Amino acid sequence: MKGEVKTELGAAPGFRVWHGEPYSTMQAHRHDEVEINYAVGGSLTYLIAGSAARVEPGRLSMFWAGMPHSVLRRTGVERFYWVYVPLVWVLGLGLPESFLQRLMSGELVVDSEPNEASDRAMLDRWSEELPDADDARRRLIVREVEARVIRLALAQPHRADDAPLPSADGSAGKVADMARFVAERHAGSLSVGEVAEHVGLHPNYAMTLFRKHYGMTLSAYLTRIRVCQAQNLLITTDLHASRIAFDVGFGSVSRFYEAFKGISGCTPRQYRLESGAQGYVPKSPFNPCSPAG
Repeated sequence: MKGEVKTELGAAPGFRVWHGEPYSTMQAHRHDEVEINYAVGGSLTYLIAGSAARVEPGRLSMFWAGMPHSVLRRTGVERFYWVYVPLVWVLGLGLPESFLQRLMSGELVVDSEPNEASDRAMLDRWSEELPDADDARRRLIVREVEARVIRLALAQPHRADDAPLPSADGSAGKVADMARFVAERHAGSLSVGEVAEHVGLHPNYAMTLFRKHYGMTLSAYLTRIRVCQAQNLLITTDLHASRIAFDVGFGSVSRFYEAFKGISGCTPRQYRLESGAQGYVPKSPFNPCSPAG
């Protein structure tokens, strides 16, 4: 059935909507998008950045998947929906700061004003229409997704203590701040010193802390954010790849092509052609360069 695919680990993500059957357990992993989940008939329990969090049936749940997360258990799920929204999109929506702090700190944010019938119909429509959508339909779906994210964020109760979730030494909040700072400024020149200064840390300690939490360097994370944004521009615009390379922050076209192929598994041209082909069904929703076998 269209839209029903199993997730695969280690592939590059992009804007995707699909439904299917979740794994009962899954090893820890991360990707660059904000992930929206919806469960029907049961629940799915994650371990996100070291804390257990449950996706309850009939309620949209949202978290930043840049935090390491794994599936602990699945309980009676009949159908599960995934929506991957690029982090740079979410950061550009003008959402309340308290909401962004919670999201970037690893919290699973649950919709406080659920509408089960409406959300289920909306998710079915998105997952059905998106694979074969033309540019106009894709833009419409993007706007609908953005509007639903805004509604979820604005429905959250305001609390004076809405702040990054604490850890034993406060390092999780520092790392989340660094990741958000990099994501917000990925298109410009950015140094480790600037990132470290933003969170009040020595550059060497900032790099060590980031790698400890994310398993990658700040530089590698910045590259992934830039490639992620390039993927979206390749799909949603007709800009030349060389223009996109500079727009997302790469200093040279050659470096862009090297980084893009290393993360996406294909060239920018292949990505654009295969992602836009009518009737094209990727083997993995995370990587449109991986053809169905």
